[in-house]
Amino acid sequence: MIPPTKIFFVINPASGKNSRKPDETEILEFFRNTPFEIKTALTGSNGHASDLTKNALGENFDVVVAVGGDGTVNEIAKVLNGTGKYLGIIPCGSGNGLARHHKIPFKISEALAVIAKNNVVNHDSVKINDHYSFNVSGIGFDAHVAHLFGKDGNRGFLNYVKLVVKEFSDYHEFSYSIDCTEKKESGKAMLIAIANASQFGNNARNAPAADTNDGKADITVVRKMNFLQLPYFAYKVFKGEVHHSQFTSVMDTEKIIITCNTEVPLHVDGEPAGFSKRFEISSLKSSLRLIVP
Repeated sequence: MIPPTKIFFVINPASGKNSRKPDETEILEFFRNTPFEIKTALTGSNGHASDLTKNALGENFDVVVAVGGDGTVNEIAKVLNGTGKYLGIIPCGSGNGLARHHKIPFKISEALAVIAKNNVVNHDSVKINDHYSFNVSGIGFDAHVAHLFGKDGNRGFLNYVKLVVKEFSDYHEFSYSIDCTEKKESGKAMLIAIANASQFGNNARNAPAADTNDGKADITVVRKMNFLQLPYFAYKVFKGEVHHSQFTSVMDTEKIIITCNTEVPLHVDGEPAGFSKRFEISSLKSSLRLIVP
C-alpha cells in the first residue's frame, strides 16, 4: 500500500473556549523537509468543514485532519465515511470525546506527530435517521442542553455544567419503547445516549465498554433522578461506572428502533440535530479509517 502523501488540515477557529489551535505556519513548519504535501483552511460557519472536505477529496488529498472538537470531527468524518480516505484529529474543542477515547494527545506537536506516523484503524459509524455519528449522540436531556449550549457564545466545560444544573429540575421524562433483536423495553427516560465511543467528552464516560469497531451501538437509558442524587450520578459517570447505577439500563446492538410519545431533541456528536418521535439506529462496521497513536 502506498502511504498517504497529501494532508489537508481543516481548522475551526471557533472550537473550544480556551483551546489553542495551531496556525498554518506552525503546521507547515512541522512538516517541513518531509515528503508530505500540506494544505490548510479555516472554517467560517457551520457546515463549512464538510464543504472543505469535499474540496479536499476533489483534489485527491489522502488525509483530512479536523483541528477542532467533536462537531468539527463529525462534519469531516461524515464526508470521508465510506471513501477509504483517512481522518486525523488535532483535539481543540470543548469536550474532545473521540480524541480522548483514542488517547490522541492534546499537545499540538505530539498530535501532529501522530498524523505523520499514520497508524490507521478501522472505525464504525452509527446512522441515526439521516445523520451519521462517530462518537456519542443522544435524545432527551443531553440533546436539550446541546440545543442551548453556545447560543450565547459561551462554550467550555464549566459553562456546560452550569447549563446542566440550570435546566435539570425543569426537564421532564418522556415515554419511550425500544425494539431490537436483543430485547424489547419500554418506560420513561430523561435521556437515551447512543454511543459508538466511550464518552461525551472531558472523561464523562457514558459507555465505558464501547468498542469503536465492533459493529454495534451502545445504548444507555437514563431515568430521572432528583437533584440531590445528581452529584453521585455524575461521579459514577466520571468514574466509568454509569452502567452500575440504579438509574440506567444498557445494551449494545447492531440495529434498534426507539419510539417516543412526543417529539424529543436529538444531538449528533454534541451538535443539535432537530426533533423526532422515532429514531432508526444502525451501526456501520469499519466505514471510516482513523489515524490514532
